[in-house]
Amino acid sequence: GAMMSHKRSAFAMIEVVMATAIIGGLAVGAMSLVATAAGHKANAANLARGQMLCRSLAEEISTRPVTDWSKGSLNLELDLGILKISGGSGITIRVGTGNRSTFTTIDAYHNYTESPPKDEDGNTLAGYSGWTRTVRLLPVQLSSPNTASGTETGLRKVEVTASYQGKKVATTTILRSSEWERVQP
Repeated sequence: GAMMSHKRSAFAMIEVVMATAIIGGLAVGAMSLVATAAGHKANAANLARGQMLCRSLAEEISTRPVTDWSKGSLNLELDLGILKISGGSGITIRVGTGNRSTFTTIDAYHNYTESPPKDEDGNTLAGYSGWTRTVRLLPVQLSSPNTASGTETGLRKVEVTASYQGKKVATTTILRSSEWERVQP
């Protein structure tokens, strides 16, 4: 018998369809990986910026003295959002312009909010639109600094939070004591 040799020169249609489907699937997978990586990169950049915003304000706050009320210097504050009246050694009235250079004590930062973030003199930081910084200040127990204290202890827990488009990104917490000023040279 004569054997017929049949040389294949073309892909069958089903092979073309299958190859296209496989390559398409690989391409979609690769694209979603790229999108995920881009998302992670944006999140990492936001986290870094949020941490920088928190730390810079926390460092600024840490340069201010703690008012220890138990030592008799009562610092009375009335905060109406835009108007801030502080009593004590001398009464100062501050309109909330975001100019923090007038903040004389650490307690002046309590409930401070700014959007967009500003430097100490009230100048808006470039490239931070959509960002908000808030400060929470609590008198805390000396024995347990994570526990709020209803009475004056001379110890403050300062929490600075940075949010981007309403979503909390980073928080920095520092502790400051009124004793700290006394031991400074």
